[in-house]
Formats: sequence, structure tokens, C-alpha cells
Amino acid sequence: MVKFEPIPPPSKLESPTIPANRGLVAIGEPEYYTVTDKVHTLPAGLWDSNVESTNEFVNLEKGVFVRLYSPLNVVMETVWTVRENESGGIELVEDVLIKASRLLVGTVKNMCSTNWTTFHGKIVNLMKESSASS
Repeated sequence: MVKFEPIPPPSKLESPTIPANRGLVAIGEPEYYTVTDKVHTLPAGLWDSNVESTNEFVNLEKGVFVRLYSPLNVVMETVWTVRENESGGIELVEDVLIKASRLLVGTVKNMCSTNWTTFHGKIVNLMKESSASS
């Protein structure tokens, strides 16, 4: 991620909704951000470009729902939830739905698989800070 900025709800969105078929319950209103990512389309940084997307964040009972709108009709819906694991601890679970042309799906999947540790690390740190301050 190169940068992010909060924005008002985009006028192009009819109405923000969480997909009903995913069993999610929102506990707040959506927040919107413009996010600029550096996308590596060829190896060794031969052809990198900055891509600006609109991100919609919705707090859930046990996590967060994020919908990303990018150029070339790429839409990605991600749900991060926290659940108890078999050993009594907790784990962070990511569920991603990607909607894109066949030409772009590989690039989008690659970005998801290479960036997940950074995103999860930031979320876990925020959770730790939140629990320490409560």
C-alpha cells in the first residue's frame, strides 16, 4: 500500500450491502477510503504501476467486511473474522471473493497471497492494542 485517505460515501454506489448469503451481521455504518497500491505486473519491477481503489469497511460482530472496487471492474470482498481454535486460543480467518476478468484474476490472487501476512499482522496488532487499552 502506497497511501490511503478517508472519503465520503461514493455517489456511484447504490447502497452498501453485506452479502446476505454469507451470514454476516453489521454493527456499524460503512467507512470509505481511497487506497493506492503498487501493483507488480511483471517480474523484477519491470512494469509497476500505482492502482487507486475505493474500499468500503464495515465492522461485524466478530470481524470486518471489506469491499474493494478497482479499475477494470475488479471487485474483491474480504471477510476477516476471529474465532476460537481447537486449542482454546483464537485465530484470524480470511475469506476472499474475487470478481474480475480472467486476464486479471491471476494478478489479483497473487497480490492477495503475497500480502496477507502484512494485513493479518496489522489486524492482530490493532486487536492487541485494543484489548490492552480496555
